[in-house]
Order: sequence, then structure tokens, then C-alpha cells
Amino acid sequence: MKITKQGQQIYDLILSSDGHMTAEEILIELKHQNLKIGIATIYRNLNALFTAGYINRVRHPELGYIYDKNKSDHYHFYDKKTKKIYDIDIEYQEKLDRIVEKITGGKVESHSIIFEGILNDKKNND
Repeated sequence: MKITKQGQQIYDLILSSDGHMTAEEILIELKHQNLKIGIATIYRNLNALFTAGYINRVRHPELGYIYDKNKSDHYHFYDKKTKKIYDIDIEYQEKLDRIVEKITGGKVESHSIIFEGILNDKKNND
């Protein structure tokens, strides 16, 4: 996939982020950089970047999709207090795919897990 100039700006912003970003956060940051871009263009580019495998997309319980530079299979923790999602550094459990395949008779291509709860104050301040 050839990345457009605007797509590259969005991709660079996600790569430089220290977490996950919503399309709206991307819009605000690009406007702070004096770049003229509309929300529809951002969504179109985010979908293209995700489809091409440049970024990951995670469903946030309240905000819709958020976008992640970490493309590896991994899990997330949603902090109900701060409404933020954090990557969890535990090994991806492929055995869950086999268990579900055995139960359903289907073929699992991937799975996604978001743990929910409240992090301790130390983590919330990071």
C-alpha cells in the first residue's frame, strides 16, 4: 500500500505516541501542528493503515476504536477510573484459539481480550 502524505502524517503521529489514540485526538494534535485535515480524511487513512497492517485497532468500551502502534497480538487493560487502555505484557494465548475451534468447529483467525477494572494509583500516575 502506498501511504498518502496525510496518511504518513497520521502514521508518524501514532508511532510517536506513548499509548493509544482516538481519531479525535489525532485531529487535535494535527491541528496543533497547523495541518489542515478533516476528520473524514483521518478515519479513511486510519482504516487504510489498519487494513494494510501498519497499525492496530482496539475497541474502547466508551470511545469506539482507538489506534495502537503495537501491531503484535497482545492484550489490554481498561482502567474504568481513568477511562484509559493500557497494553498488558503477557504472552498471547494461542491455546485459546484451539479451545474455541474445538467447541465451535470453526477456524479462529485471532482473538482480542480487554481486561477491565481499576488500576492502583501508582499506575494511574504513570
